Amino acid sequence: MQTRQKARKLLDLARVMVKQARILRDDGFTARAREVARRAIAIDRLAWTMLRPEPAPVRIVASRRLH
Repeated sequence: MQTRQKARKLLDLARVMVKQARILRDDGFTARAREVARRAIAIDRLAWTMLRPEPAPVRIVASRRLH
């Protein structure tokens, strides 16, 4: 559960960073806006990777197999 909360916070942070990048771009700071946007994309990818479910190992008992 804690990982999901952290991922949600990272997604929120990425959204705010994209908004900041748009403001910077509109004010004429295109290089800085590009840098902030790249970081936001990296954070977004990290957050979605954290939200991806991990496969659980399954053990099949030999006596329960159907032949």
